Amino acid sequence: MRFFHGLWKNSDNTTRKIQADFDAINSLSSAYVTLETKLNLTSTGRTAVCIKRASAQKFNEMKQEIEKFLEASKADFDLSFRAVVDPYDYLWIVILSKTIEDNVAVITAIGDTIDQKGFSDRLLASVFEFNNGTLIEYLIYNYKIDKFYPFVPINEQQKQRNHSEELKIMSALIDEKKLPFEKDMSRWYPIWNIPVGL
Repeated sequence: MRFFHGLWKNSDNTTRKIQADFDAINSLSSAYVTLETKLNLTSTGRTAVCIKRASAQKFNEMKQEIEKFLEASKADFDLSFRAVVDPYDYLWIVILSKTIEDNVAVITAIGDTIDQKGFSDRLLASVFEFNNGTLIEYLIYNYKIDKFYPFVPINEQQKQRNHSEELKIMSALIDEKKLPFEKDMSRWYPIWNIPVGL
């Protein structure tokens, strides 16, 4: 079974509202202040979009268009990026930028391109990386449920995660009215070995 199975099992045949995704991701810019003040979490500047690959030529053209956009945006956003295909044949667009606002803007623009090219139904997740001085922690936005949830891996090989740290994130963000947060912990699907390194 692929490690993304849980992320996909909630998908259906209804038309997705990509604007809802954009609004949700944009809300992270303001919610980030809460993470800093309550949990001392700071953004590492690393984030990524994960999309299920397709063999169609149009998918390759979309990837090239995204890479051209990112290359052209390097000066404006002071960013670096790479595209990587993981062992499960998922495409990751990995971004490193200076601020969470830039991360959000770039991720939203990438999602817009994916939507325009007709591949929004293959969007899996956007991942935002944080650091509390000891642990690397993630906020994952699941496009299938249109919500964020925390993920704090502590041992990738043994598939261990820090549930107490994840609960702290939930406690800090649960009252953020603009940030859609998944309260059902059974839907906090892990993504192991997230390839956010550049």
